[in-house]
Amino acid sequence: MAEKVSSHAARADRLARGLSGAGAGLAVPTAEGDVARSLSELVESAVLGGEEFRARIEALRAAHGESVYAHLFELLCHLRLEPGEAKQHWDGLLAHHRSLESRWGSPVDLRVSLTSYFLDVHPRLHDPTIIERRQLEQTRAFAYRDELTGLRNYRFFELYLYHEIDRSRQYAWPLSLVLLDVDDFKSYNDRHGHSAGNEALATLGRLVAESCRKVDIAARYGGEEFVIIVPATTKMGAEVVAERARQAVAAHPWGTAGVTISAGVATFPGDAGDGEELVQRADEALYAAKARGKNRVHLYGESRRSHARVPVQLVGRLRTPSKESHSVTTLDVSDAGLRFDCDVELAQESLIELTLDLPGCDRGISLVGRVVQSNRGAGEREAAIRVVELSAVDRRRLLDYLRKVGDTTG
Repeated sequence: MAEKVSSHAARADRLARGLSGAGAGLAVPTAEGDVARSLSELVESAVLGGEEFRARIEALRAAHGESVYAHLFELLCHLRLEPGEAKQHWDGLLAHHRSLESRWGSPVDLRVSLTSYFLDVHPRLHDPTIIERRQLEQTRAFAYRDELTGLRNYRFFELYLYHEIDRSRQYAWPLSLVLLDVDDFKSYNDRHGHSAGNEALATLGRLVAESCRKVDIAARYGGEEFVIIVPATTKMGAEVVAERARQAVAAHPWGTAGVTISAGVATFPGDAGDGEELVQRADEALYAAKARGKNRVHLYGESRRSHARVPVQLVGRLRTPSKESHSVTTLDVSDAGLRFDCDVELAQESLIELTLDLPGCDRGISLVGRVVQSNRGAGEREAAIRVVELSAVDRRRLLDYLRKVGDTTG
Protein backbone atom coordinates (compact mmCIF):
# COMPACT_ATOMS: atom_id res chain seq x y z
CA MET A 1 0.00 0.00 0.00
CA ALA A 2 2.96 2.32 0.59
CA GLU A 3 3.86 2.05 -3.10
CA LYS A 4 0.30 3.04 -3.99
CA VAL A 5 0.49 6.10 -1.78
CA SER A 6 3.66 7.14 -3.59
CA SER A 7 2.11 6.56 -6.99
CA HIS A 8 -1.00 8.51 -5.97
CA ALA A 9 1.16 11.41 -4.81
CA ALA A 10 3.13 11.34 -8.06
CA ARG A 11 -0.04 11.43 -10.14
CA ALA A 12 -1.46 14.20 -7.97
CA ASP A 13 1.77 16.15 -8.48
CA ARG A 14 1.47 15.73 -12.24
CA LEU A 15 -2.17 16.78 -12.04
CA ALA A 16 -1.29 19.93 -10.09
CA ARG A 17 1.68 20.94 -12.27
CA GLY A 18 0.16 20.71 -15.69
CA LEU A 19 -3.58 21.15 -15.62
CA SER A 20 -4.56 23.93 -13.23
CA GLY A 21 -7.71 25.45 -14.67
CA ALA A 22 -7.56 23.29 -17.81
CA GLY A 23 -11.12 22.07 -17.51
CA ALA A 24 -12.83 25.41 -17.95
CA GLY A 25 -14.60 24.37 -21.13
CA LEU A 26 -16.07 21.05 -20.01
CA ALA A 27 -19.83 20.73 -19.86
CA VAL A 28 -21.16 20.06 -16.37
CA PRO A 29 -24.37 18.45 -15.14
CA THR A 30 -26.03 21.55 -13.69
CA ALA A 31 -27.13 24.89 -15.14
CA GLU A 32 -23.99 24.98 -17.30
CA GLY A 33 -24.81 21.52 -18.61
CA ASP A 34 -28.31 22.74 -19.50
CA VAL A 35 -26.78 25.62 -21.49
CA ALA A 36 -24.44 23.27 -23.36
CA ARG A 37 -27.30 20.91 -24.21
CA SER A 38 -29.55 23.78 -25.33
CA LEU A 39 -26.83 25.18 -27.58
CA SER A 40 -26.08 21.76 -29.05
CA GLU A 41 -29.76 21.22 -29.88
CA LEU A 42 -29.98 24.74 -31.33
CA VAL A 43 -26.94 24.24 -33.59
CA GLU A 44 -28.39 20.97 -34.86
CA SER A 45 -31.89 22.35 -35.55
CA ALA A 46 -31.48 25.98 -36.65
CA VAL A 47 -30.05 27.73 -39.67
CA LEU A 48 -26.87 29.23 -38.27
CA GLY A 49 -26.73 32.97 -38.75
CA GLY A 50 -30.42 33.63 -39.26
CA GLU A 51 -32.53 35.99 -37.19
CA GLU A 52 -34.17 33.12 -35.32
CA PHE A 53 -30.78 31.70 -34.36
CA ARG A 54 -29.51 35.04 -33.03
CA ALA A 55 -32.76 35.63 -31.14
CA ARG A 56 -32.52 32.26 -29.43
CA ILE A 57 -28.89 32.89 -28.51
CA GLU A 58 -29.92 36.17 -26.90
CA ALA A 59 -32.74 34.43 -25.04
CA LEU A 60 -30.22 31.98 -23.60
CA ARG A 61 -27.93 34.87 -22.71
CA ALA A 62 -30.75 36.63 -20.88
CA ALA A 63 -31.40 33.47 -18.86
CA HIS A 64 -27.82 32.33 -18.17
CA GLY A 65 -25.49 35.29 -18.69
CA GLU A 66 -22.52 35.89 -20.97
CA SER A 67 -21.11 32.40 -20.36
CA VAL A 68 -23.50 31.37 -23.17
CA TYR A 69 -21.14 32.98 -25.69
CA ALA A 70 -18.16 31.09 -24.24
CA HIS A 71 -20.08 27.80 -24.53
CA LEU A 72 -21.06 28.63 -28.12
CA PHE A 73 -17.47 29.24 -29.26
CA GLU A 74 -16.38 26.07 -27.46
CA LEU A 75 -19.07 24.15 -29.33
CA LEU A 76 -18.50 25.65 -32.78
CA CYS A 77 -14.72 25.93 -32.96
CA HIS A 78 -13.35 24.57 -29.65
CA LEU A 79 -11.90 27.87 -28.54
CA ARG A 80 -11.96 28.40 -24.78
CA LEU A 81 -12.71 32.03 -23.99
CA GLU A 82 -13.63 33.90 -20.83
CA PRO A 83 -17.29 35.09 -20.90
CA GLY A 84 -16.38 38.76 -21.29
CA GLU A 85 -13.92 38.06 -24.10
CA ALA A 86 -16.43 35.73 -25.74
CA LYS A 87 -19.07 38.48 -25.69
CA GLN A 88 -16.69 40.88 -27.47
CA HIS A 89 -15.90 38.29 -30.13
CA TRP A 90 -19.61 37.49 -30.53
CA ASP A 91 -20.34 41.14 -31.30
CA GLY A 92 -17.38 41.27 -33.68
CA LEU A 93 -18.46 38.04 -35.36
CA LEU A 94 -21.97 39.34 -35.98
CA ALA A 95 -20.57 42.52 -37.53
CA HIS A 96 -18.25 40.46 -39.74
CA HIS A 97 -21.14 38.16 -40.65
CA ARG A 98 -23.29 41.10 -41.78
CA SER A 99 -20.36 42.47 -43.80
CA LEU A 100 -19.88 39.16 -45.63
CA GLU A 101 -23.59 38.84 -46.43
CA SER A 102 -23.61 42.43 -47.74
CA ARG A 103 -20.58 41.87 -49.96
CA TRP A 104 -21.71 38.48 -51.28
CA GLY A 105 -25.36 39.45 -51.64
CA SER A 106 -26.64 36.17 -50.20
CA PRO A 107 -27.15 34.44 -46.82
CA VAL A 108 -23.95 33.13 -45.21
CA ASP A 109 -23.72 30.24 -42.76
CA LEU A 110 -22.38 31.55 -39.45
CA ARG A 111 -19.68 28.85 -39.44
CA VAL A 112 -18.23 30.34 -42.65
CA SER A 113 -18.17 33.79 -41.06
CA LEU A 114 -16.68 32.35 -37.88
CA THR A 115 -13.82 30.68 -39.76
CA SER A 116 -13.09 33.89 -41.66
CA TYR A 117 -13.32 35.96 -38.47
CA PHE A 118 -10.85 33.84 -36.46
CA LEU A 119 -8.51 33.34 -39.45
CA ASP A 120 -8.39 36.89 -40.85
CA VAL A 121 -9.94 39.44 -38.47
CA HIS A 122 -8.82 38.13 -35.07
CA PRO A 123 -6.45 35.23 -35.81
CA ARG A 124 -7.10 32.51 -33.23
CA LEU A 125 -7.34 29.56 -35.63
CA HIS A 126 -4.10 28.80 -37.42
CA ASP A 127 -4.67 25.41 -39.04
CA PRO A 128 -8.42 24.58 -38.94
CA THR A 129 -9.76 21.25 -40.23
CA ILE A 130 -13.28 20.61 -41.53
CA ILE A 131 -14.96 17.63 -39.86
CA GLU A 132 -18.53 16.61 -39.06
CA ARG A 133 -19.32 17.70 -35.49
CA ARG A 134 -20.83 14.36 -34.52
CA GLN A 135 -17.71 12.57 -35.68
CA LEU A 136 -15.55 15.01 -33.72
CA GLU A 137 -17.64 14.53 -30.58
CA GLN A 138 -17.35 10.75 -30.91
CA THR A 139 -13.58 11.08 -31.25
CA ARG A 140 -13.34 13.32 -28.21
CA ALA A 141 -15.59 11.03 -26.16
CA PHE A 142 -13.42 8.05 -27.07
CA ALA A 143 -10.31 9.97 -25.97
CA TYR A 144 -11.84 10.42 -22.51
CA ARG A 145 -13.07 6.84 -22.05
CA ASP A 146 -11.31 3.90 -20.48
CA GLU A 147 -11.57 1.09 -22.98
CA LEU A 148 -11.74 -1.75 -20.44
CA THR A 149 -14.34 -0.40 -18.00
CA GLY A 150 -16.23 2.13 -20.11
CA LEU A 151 -15.75 4.76 -17.40
CA ARG A 152 -14.08 8.13 -17.89
CA ASN A 153 -10.31 7.84 -17.91
CA TYR A 154 -7.64 9.49 -15.80
CA ARG A 155 -7.13 12.26 -18.34
CA PHE A 156 -10.79 13.29 -18.04
CA PHE A 157 -10.58 13.08 -14.25
CA GLU A 158 -7.63 15.49 -14.24
CA LEU A 159 -9.55 18.03 -16.29
CA TYR A 160 -12.87 17.68 -14.55
CA LEU A 161 -11.53 17.80 -11.00
CA TYR A 162 -10.00 21.23 -11.44
CA HIS A 163 -13.13 22.46 -13.18
CA GLU A 164 -15.24 21.34 -10.22
CA ILE A 165 -12.77 22.85 -7.73
CA ASP A 166 -13.19 26.20 -9.48
CA ARG A 167 -16.98 25.87 -9.40
CA SER A 168 -16.88 24.92 -5.74
CA ARG A 169 -14.90 28.07 -4.98
CA GLN A 170 -17.20 30.20 -7.13
CA TYR A 171 -20.46 29.00 -5.60
CA ALA A 172 -19.10 28.20 -2.11
CA TRP A 173 -20.42 24.66 -2.00
CA PRO A 174 -18.56 21.50 -0.94
CA LEU A 175 -16.96 19.10 -3.42
CA SER A 176 -16.32 15.53 -2.32
CA LEU A 177 -14.00 12.90 -3.73
CA VAL A 178 -14.21 9.12 -3.31
CA LEU A 179 -11.12 7.03 -4.06
CA LEU A 180 -11.73 3.27 -4.35
CA ASP A 181 -9.30 0.37 -4.57
CA VAL A 182 -9.90 -3.36 -5.10
CA ASP A 183 -8.83 -5.36 -2.07
CA ASP A 184 -6.04 -7.91 -2.69
CA PHE A 185 -6.34 -7.63 -6.45
CA LYS A 186 -2.83 -8.98 -7.07
CA SER A 187 -3.81 -12.21 -5.32
CA TYR A 188 -6.97 -12.38 -7.45
CA ASN A 189 -4.90 -12.04 -10.61
CA ASP A 190 -2.39 -14.63 -9.42
CA ARG A 191 -5.15 -17.17 -8.72
CA HIS A 192 -7.38 -16.58 -11.74
CA GLY A 193 -5.17 -15.00 -14.39
CA HIS A 194 -5.06 -11.57 -15.96
CA SER A 195 -7.94 -12.28 -18.33
CA ALA A 196 -10.25 -12.97 -15.38
CA GLY A 197 -8.80 -9.93 -13.65
CA ASN A 198 -9.74 -7.73 -16.61
CA GLU A 199 -13.26 -9.15 -16.61
CA ALA A 200 -13.51 -8.36 -12.90
CA LEU A 201 -12.36 -4.77 -13.51
CA ALA A 202 -14.95 -4.33 -16.26
CA THR A 203 -17.66 -5.57 -13.90
CA LEU A 204 -16.37 -3.31 -11.14
CA GLY A 205 -16.55 -0.33 -13.48
CA ARG A 206 -20.20 -1.08 -14.20
CA LEU A 207 -21.05 -1.55 -10.51
CA VAL A 208 -19.33 1.70 -9.53
CA ALA A 209 -21.10 3.61 -12.31
CA GLU A 210 -24.49 2.20 -11.29
CA SER A 211 -23.85 3.33 -7.71
CA CYS A 212 -23.43 6.96 -8.75
CA ARG A 213 -26.03 9.66 -9.15
CA LYS A 214 -26.46 11.40 -12.50
CA VAL A 215 -24.35 14.36 -11.38
CA ASP A 216 -21.45 12.21 -10.15
CA ILE A 217 -18.45 11.44 -12.35
CA ALA A 218 -16.89 7.97 -12.05
CA ALA A 219 -13.48 7.35 -13.61
CA ARG A 220 -10.80 4.71 -13.67
CA TYR A 221 -7.96 6.22 -11.69
CA GLY A 222 -5.40 3.62 -12.71
CA GLY A 223 -4.92 -0.14 -12.45
CA GLU A 224 -7.48 -1.46 -9.99
CA GLU A 225 -8.31 2.00 -8.60
CA PHE A 226 -11.42 4.05 -9.30
CA VAL A 227 -12.47 7.56 -8.36
CA ILE A 228 -15.80 9.34 -8.05
CA ILE A 229 -16.14 13.13 -8.17
CA VAL A 230 -19.22 14.03 -6.13
CA PRO A 231 -20.15 17.67 -6.90
CA ALA A 232 -22.00 19.99 -4.52
CA THR A 233 -22.17 17.25 -1.90
CA THR A 234 -21.14 17.06 1.74
CA LYS A 235 -18.88 14.36 3.12
CA MET A 236 -21.89 12.50 4.52
CA GLY A 237 -23.53 12.54 1.10
CA ALA A 238 -20.37 11.23 -0.54
CA GLU A 239 -20.15 8.53 2.12
CA VAL A 240 -23.56 7.29 0.97
CA VAL A 241 -22.32 7.06 -2.64
CA ALA A 242 -19.14 5.24 -1.56
CA GLU A 243 -21.01 2.84 0.71
CA ARG A 244 -23.50 2.07 -2.07
CA ALA A 245 -20.61 1.14 -4.36
CA ARG A 246 -18.94 -0.97 -1.67
CA GLN A 247 -22.13 -2.89 -0.95
CA ALA A 248 -22.84 -3.45 -4.66
CA VAL A 249 -19.39 -4.97 -5.15
CA ALA A 250 -19.61 -7.12 -2.01
CA ALA A 251 -23.08 -8.42 -2.98
CA HIS A 252 -22.19 -9.25 -6.59
CA PRO A 253 -22.08 -13.01 -7.37
CA TRP A 254 -18.38 -13.34 -8.16
CA GLY A 255 -18.36 -17.12 -7.99
CA THR A 256 -15.82 -18.97 -5.87
CA ALA A 257 -13.63 -15.91 -5.26
CA GLY A 258 -15.25 -12.87 -3.70
CA VAL A 259 -14.17 -9.35 -4.60
CA THR A 260 -14.38 -6.35 -2.28
CA ILE A 261 -13.31 -2.72 -2.40
CA SER A 262 -12.17 -0.16 0.12
CA ALA A 263 -12.85 3.56 -0.18
CA GLY A 264 -11.55 6.85 1.16
CA VAL A 265 -13.61 10.03 1.21
CA ALA A 266 -12.42 13.64 1.49
CA THR A 267 -14.15 16.97 0.91
CA PHE A 268 -13.09 20.38 -0.39
CA PRO A 269 -12.68 22.87 1.23
CA GLY A 270 -13.00 21.29 4.67
CA ASP A 271 -10.20 18.75 4.17
CA ALA A 272 -8.14 20.34 1.40
CA GLY A 273 -7.31 23.70 -0.14
CA ASP A 274 -6.95 22.56 -3.77
CA GLY A 275 -7.36 19.59 -6.11
CA GLU A 276 -3.95 18.10 -5.46
CA GLU A 277 -4.48 18.12 -1.70
CA LEU A 278 -7.99 16.70 -2.09
CA VAL A 279 -6.59 13.68 -3.94
CA GLN A 280 -3.96 13.22 -1.24
CA ARG A 281 -6.54 13.40 1.56
CA ALA A 282 -8.83 10.86 -0.14
CA ASP A 283 -5.78 8.63 -0.64
CA GLU A 284 -4.89 8.88 3.05
CA ALA A 285 -8.46 7.94 3.97
CA LEU A 286 -8.26 4.97 1.58
CA TYR A 287 -5.01 3.87 3.20
CA ALA A 288 -6.72 4.00 6.60
CA ALA A 289 -9.62 1.88 5.28
CA LYS A 290 -7.13 -0.75 4.12
CA ALA A 291 -5.23 -0.67 7.39
CA ARG A 292 -8.44 -1.19 9.39
CA GLY A 293 -9.49 -4.41 7.70
CA LYS A 294 -10.49 -3.56 4.11
CA ASN A 295 -13.98 -3.78 2.58
CA ARG A 296 -14.96 -0.53 4.26
CA VAL A 297 -15.39 3.21 3.73
CA HIS A 298 -13.23 5.62 5.70
CA LEU A 299 -13.70 9.38 6.00
CA TYR A 300 -10.65 11.59 6.11
CA GLY A 301 -10.13 12.92 9.62
CA GLU A 302 -12.72 10.40 10.87
CA SER A 303 -15.26 13.20 10.75
CA ARG A 304 -18.50 13.48 8.79
CA ARG A 305 -18.16 17.24 8.74
CA SER A 306 -17.54 18.69 5.29
CA HIS A 307 -16.44 21.98 6.80
CA ALA A 308 -13.46 22.11 9.14
CA ARG A 309 -14.10 23.99 12.37
CA VAL A 310 -11.33 26.51 13.04
CA PRO A 311 -10.75 27.59 16.67
CA VAL A 312 -10.85 31.37 16.36
CA GLN A 313 -12.26 34.20 18.45
CA LEU A 314 -14.33 36.63 16.42
CA VAL A 315 -16.37 39.41 17.97
CA GLY A 316 -19.87 40.02 16.72
CA ARG A 317 -23.47 40.90 17.42
CA LEU A 318 -26.57 38.75 17.29
CA ARG A 319 -30.22 39.66 17.01
CA THR A 320 -32.80 37.39 18.55
CA PRO A 321 -36.31 36.83 17.12
CA SER A 322 -37.46 39.62 19.45
CA LYS A 323 -34.94 41.96 17.74
CA GLU A 324 -32.77 42.32 20.84
CA SER A 325 -29.04 42.83 20.11
CA HIS A 326 -26.29 41.10 22.13
CA SER A 327 -22.52 40.73 21.85
CA VAL A 328 -20.95 37.34 21.09
CA THR A 329 -17.43 35.89 20.90
CA THR A 330 -16.89 32.79 18.78
CA LEU A 331 -15.09 29.68 19.99
CA ASP A 332 -14.79 27.86 16.67
CA VAL A 333 -16.11 28.68 13.21
CA SER A 334 -16.83 27.09 9.85
CA ASP A 335 -19.04 28.25 7.00
CA ALA A 336 -21.61 25.63 8.05
CA GLY A 337 -21.81 26.33 11.77
CA LEU A 338 -20.11 27.89 14.78
CA ARG A 339 -19.93 27.88 18.58
CA PHE A 340 -19.85 31.07 20.63
CA ASP A 341 -20.16 32.63 24.07
CA CYS A 342 -23.22 34.78 24.62
CA ASP A 343 -24.79 36.46 27.66
CA VAL A 344 -28.41 35.89 26.57
CA GLU A 345 -30.40 32.67 26.70
CA LEU A 346 -31.16 31.20 23.27
CA ALA A 347 -33.98 28.76 22.65
CA GLN A 348 -33.20 25.49 20.89
CA GLU A 349 -34.11 25.57 17.14
CA SER A 350 -34.70 29.35 17.20
CA LEU A 351 -33.39 31.45 14.31
CA ILE A 352 -30.92 34.25 15.00
CA GLU A 353 -29.20 36.88 12.87
CA LEU A 354 -25.46 37.17 13.43
CA THR A 355 -22.86 39.70 12.26
CA LEU A 356 -19.17 38.89 12.73
CA ASP A 357 -16.16 41.19 12.36
CA LEU A 358 -13.27 39.80 10.30
CA PRO A 359 -9.88 41.19 11.37
CA GLY A 360 -8.28 43.22 8.60
CA CYS A 361 -11.53 43.52 6.64
CA ASP A 362 -13.49 46.72 6.09
CA ARG A 363 -16.83 45.08 6.74
CA GLY A 364 -18.08 42.04 8.58
CA ILE A 365 -20.16 39.11 7.39
CA SER A 366 -23.84 38.56 8.07
CA LEU A 367 -25.62 35.24 8.39
CA VAL A 368 -28.73 33.57 9.73
CA GLY A 369 -28.38 30.46 11.88
CA ARG A 370 -30.54 27.95 13.73
CA VAL A 371 -29.64 27.23 17.34
CA VAL A 372 -28.54 23.58 17.71
CA GLN A 373 -26.96 23.94 21.15
CA SER A 374 -28.64 26.33 23.56
CA ASN A 375 -27.23 28.03 26.63
CA ARG A 376 -30.45 27.93 28.60
CA GLY A 377 -29.65 27.30 32.23
CA ALA A 378 -27.89 28.86 35.19
CA GLY A 379 -24.34 29.90 34.35
CA GLU A 380 -24.36 28.52 30.81
CA ARG A 381 -22.91 30.80 28.13
CA GLU A 382 -21.90 28.53 25.26
CA ALA A 383 -24.24 28.06 22.30
CA ALA A 384 -23.94 26.75 18.75
CA ILE A 385 -25.78 27.38 15.51
CA ARG A 386 -26.07 25.74 12.11
CA VAL A 387 -25.79 28.25 9.27
CA VAL A 388 -28.98 28.36 7.19
CA GLU A 389 -28.39 31.58 5.22
CA LEU A 390 -25.05 33.03 4.12
CA SER A 391 -24.45 34.83 0.84
CA ALA A 392 -21.92 33.39 -1.61
CA VAL A 393 -19.80 36.53 -1.31
CA ASP A 394 -19.68 36.40 2.49
CA ARG A 395 -19.10 32.63 2.41
CA ARG A 396 -16.03 33.08 0.20
CA ARG A 397 -14.73 35.88 2.44
CA LEU A 398 -15.19 33.75 5.54
CA LEU A 399 -13.56 30.69 3.96
CA ASP A 400 -10.59 32.75 2.79
CA TYR A 401 -10.13 34.13 6.30
CA LEU A 402 -10.47 30.71 7.97
CA ARG A 403 -8.01 29.18 5.52
CA LYS A 404 -5.44 31.85 6.35
CA VAL A 405 -5.97 31.31 10.08
CA GLY A 406 -5.70 27.54 9.60
CA ASP A 407 -2.45 27.90 7.65
CA THR A 408 -1.01 30.12 10.39
CA THR A 409 -2.00 27.91 13.31
CA GLY A 410 -1.42 24.60 11.49
